[in-house]
Parts: sequence; structure tokens; C-alpha cells
Amino acid sequence: MKNFQWSLISLITASFIHLMLRIMLGKEIGPSGLGIYTLIFTIYMLGMQFAGFGIGSALTKYIAEYRDNLSEIKEFISAGILGSIVSGSVMGVFLYILSNIISTLFFHNPSMINLLKFTALCFPFIAVQKAVIGSLNGLMDMKRYAIMNITQSISILIFTVFFVHSLDMNVRGAVLGFVIPTILVGLVSPIFIRNYLKVTPKFANKILKEFSLFGFYVVLTNSIGIISTEIDSLMIGYFMNATDVGYYAVAIIFIQGLTLIPDAIQRVTTPLIATFYGKRDIESIRSLIKETVTKVVFIILFIDLIMIIFGKTLIRIIFTDEFIPAYPPLLILLIGYSIYAAYVSIGTCLASIGKVQIIFKISVICAGLNTILNVILISKFGLIGAACATSASLVFTTLTNMYFVNKYTSKKYLGIPDSNIKSYHTPLVK
Repeated sequence: MKNFQWSLISLITASFIHLMLRIMLGKEIGPSGLGIYTLIFTIYMLGMQFAGFGIGSALTKYIAEYRDNLSEIKEFISAGILGSIVSGSVMGVFLYILSNIISTLFFHNPSMINLLKFTALCFPFIAVQKAVIGSLNGLMDMKRYAIMNITQSISILIFTVFFVHSLDMNVRGAVLGFVIPTILVGLVSPIFIRNYLKVTPKFANKILKEFSLFGFYVVLTNSIGIISTEIDSLMIGYFMNATDVGYYAVAIIFIQGLTLIPDAIQRVTTPLIATFYGKRDIESIRSLIKETVTKVVFIILFIDLIMIIFGKTLIRIIFTDEFIPAYPPLLILLIGYSIYAAYVSIGTCLASIGKVQIIFKISVICAGLNTILNVILISKFGLIGAACATSASLVFTTLTNMYFVNKYTSKKYLGIPDSNIKSYHTPLVK
């Protein structure tokens, strides 16, 4: 419960600050400026996955599964930090080089070039931060986990308000507002795990190979997941304009409230499932999944009711009448996200039991469906088409994933003949 509380506090703080920033940016730079910021931030989120290369997720699983072996944990954390620096640097250079092509050829907006170059600078630091967060999550040290995330969120708020409101730097100030805090937090984040760091880990090469195999599927899966959930905004930017992206961004802001509590719960269920799996306690895994999903469903239904009744009023009060076009897509998105939110609470289950290849295959299929639907529907129906495509894709994604979660947490498919077997080593990837 304490771990859940810290996880929830961390996510509530980040979500609240994210909401406050979007409200401020919407009022200060308008729908068009908010749209450009949304596109930049989406690319930042996507690049972040490749920068970390799944090392943080691998650390969470491995540390949780071998929590009693302090020596090995130190080896893996140290190697993970080194690998993150390399992968983050490579991704930063890659985005810096491609910033011109992305801005002019895809979004037809040359003003994004320098903004993407600024964003590229923070990738080595966000990679290190992700490794540290993954380590803290595996260690179930959610207090430090929360402190680091809260510090970054508050720093982003302070810098953004200063650059945009005080210095009137418009979209450039908004981008610098998250780039600079990311760099600063990335620099100091290793302090949180300093007792687990070695100058030269003995098995760095072997560890990084294992992490690379695990991380390869994690990063592709997460990246495809981001593309699947953000393709609507990206396609709106391609087929329509930045102002329409701004309207849609407001709808997404309210929708994100649905996944706030499930996200917080997921931070706790991820290491728990990995720990249970390491002990071959499959009954506990299934019980945890059933109870978690059931309780989350009731919470989501209550939030849905509030959004349906007061959604338009909230948009008008929090933003302005200028953003009312966000309400129709908001109602449509509620359908898909409400169903998807229940799955989010145990969304890393398959990764926790090593089935990253299965997740990857599912993600490819779901992302392909989502992309096709968005391309077809946005070109014909605009924002409504984007919402319909995303909502339908999320329902399909949830049903598909829940089928495989049920399948691969059974004793038959895990190959466990005796439930009394509690612990022995298994590879990270199956």
C-alpha cells in the first residue's frame, strides 16, 4: 500500500502539472502553438524509448526477480547505466540529424527544426534517468522513485512558466521548459542508486547482451505502443494543421485522467508479478490480475460519468470557448480509453514473465490496425475520424492482450508441473 501511495502521488503530481502546463500553454500560445508543442513532445516521447533501449524495464524485472542477490544486482545496475549513456547518445545524434527532414517533409513546418534539435540534446540524460527509475522500481523503493519524478515535474513547471510567461518565448520556451529539467535530473539521478554502482562491472558485456535482447523487444513494443496511441495526433498534424492538433490535445488531456490510477497501480503490479513468477507462484499472479482489473473497472466507470456530464463545462472553464471543438472527440475517446484503462493496471504482465516477443507481435498488429484506421478516417472525418479510429483500436488492443495474459499465465503454457516449485533461474526472454 505504501508503494502504491508513492506511485500514485508521483503520477498525480506529474499529471496535474502536465494539465496545468497545457492549460497555460493553451492560453498563452493558442491552439496552433499548443499543437506544435504536442507534436514536439510526441516525438520526444517516442525518441525516449529508443534512447533508453528498454534497459530500465530489464532492470525492473531482473532486480525484482533476484532481489536477494545484492552482488548481481550491483553488476546489472552498473552495466545498465553504462549502456544507457551509449544508447541515449546515439539516439540524440540521430534525431539531431533528422530534425530537418521530420519538420519540413512530414509536418511541413520549418519552425520545428530548431525545436527538435533542442530536444535531441536531452536524450542521453533521459536514458540514464530511465535506468535509475527502472532500478528503483525493481528494488520497490517507490519513495525515491516518486521523489525523482516529482522533482522533474515541478522543475518542468517552473522552467516552462519562466520561459513562456515571464520571458514570452512562446513555443521555444515551452520546449526548453522540459529539455533543461530533463538534462538536470538526468545528471543527478545516479545519486539515488549510488550504493549500487561499481566503477567497472565485471560482466558488463554479458549483461548488456542480455539486456539488449530483452530491451530490443521492449523498446520496439513501447515505441509501437506510443505510435499506436499518438498516431492520431501525428496524422492530424499531417492531414490537417497545428490548430486541429491543439484541439485534439485538449481532448487527450482530459482522457489521460482515466489512466492515472491504473498507471499508478501498474508501477506496483509490475515488480510483484515478476517476483511471483520468480517463485513460480502462478496462483498469486492470476489472483492479483483478477482483483486489480475488477477494482479498476469500477473506478473508471465513475470517472466516465463525470466526464460525460461535465466535460464541455470543464473545457470552457479550464481553457476557453475556443477549445470547445475538443468535446465531441472527447466523448468518442472515452469508450476506447475506458476499456483500455482496466488493462493498463496489469499492462506489463507479459513483460514481467518474459513474454516480450509476444507483446511485440501483438503491438505490431494493433499499431498497424490503428494506423490504417487513422489514415482512412482522418482524411474523411477529421477529428471525429481520429477519435473513432483510436477508440476502436484500443478496444481491439485490450481484448487481444487480455486473451494472451490469460493464456500465458496458466500453468500449462508456463510449463510448471508443480505449483510448489518456488524458485529457480529463468532467462529474461522467452
